[in-house]
Amino acid sequence: MGSVKDLSVSKEANENEMGVGVFKFTDDYSVFDYGKMPDTIPDKGEALCRLAAFNFKELEKLGVKSHFRQLVSGDEMEVDLVRVLFPQKGELKEGMSNYLVPLEMIFRNSLPSGSSVFKRLEKGQTTIEQLGLDKMPEPGEKLEKPIMDVSTKLEPTDRYLTWEEAAEISKLSAEEINGLKEAALKINNFLTDKAASIGIEHADGKVEFGLSPQRELILVDVCGTLDENRFLYNGFHLSKQVLRDYYKTTPWYEVIEKEKTEGKGHGEFTAPEGLPAELVELVSNMYKAVTVEWTGEKTWDVPSVKDVVQQYKEFLEKNK
Repeated sequence: MGSVKDLSVSKEANENEMGVGVFKFTDDYSVFDYGKMPDTIPDKGEALCRLAAFNFKELEKLGVKSHFRQLVSGDEMEVDLVRVLFPQKGELKEGMSNYLVPLEMIFRNSLPSGSSVFKRLEKGQTTIEQLGLDKMPEPGEKLEKPIMDVSTKLEPTDRYLTWEEAAEISKLSAEEINGLKEAALKINNFLTDKAASIGIEHADGKVEFGLSPQRELILVDVCGTLDENRFLYNGFHLSKQVLRDYYKTTPWYEVIEKEKTEGKGHGEFTAPEGLPAELVELVSNMYKAVTVEWTGEKTWDVPSVKDVVQQYKEFLEKNK
């Protein structure tokens, strides 16, 4: 169960066998670890579901195994399930299998304005050396080779880790950690090439993995969507970043950032106000337009990505 999709379980996973479940993608959205926001984005759930299913099928051709089974409907996907074991509760121990790796693998091909890298550098939470850079990056800078980051997955608020901490939390060997990195980079390369084929830049994204009963690495959750990844068209965001950018202009953003420093978690944050109706429609069309052009399936009659970006540009100019 998450803030933007629901899970129904038809067969529970156990120590020796995967389970089976269905993801139902909703039109909800979440930003800044708040949880479900007050509005919905029409057709967002179906757009994400169709885009994710397409990517799973294409990645399988490249040898990337996943938990995807089949598309059940426009906004429902059947998947294999692994166990969710919480390291902080002592549930995950050495030698176990068939579990969700409690890490998020983050790859960055460029550093657009809004990337968390700049905030972390400013606060001293990372260094250019730790990121594998030789100089301080600029907003919008494209990297010669991707940066790979790792963060927690099953904690109230995600936090970045060293690779040694990641190995300890996940109970993975050095070889398995390298396997995670290699798989994530393979997925990143596919998404970057696919995005480029329709005139879009793939700036960054994240993926999650599980270990099968045989401790075989499998891609889980979803990947290559506008929620998990940051895409751009001529410098304008085509992702959930549009919603983040809007809320950063509101007083609520300062309040919630302050509450995070006070240690508050889900359910304790001050509630935000809703989005302007015009932005809701724009973002809905953005999700659908990218899905249509990415998959080649004319599921909706929507403006092109180019036209949606132009409309968003006009919205920004009108609402400075």
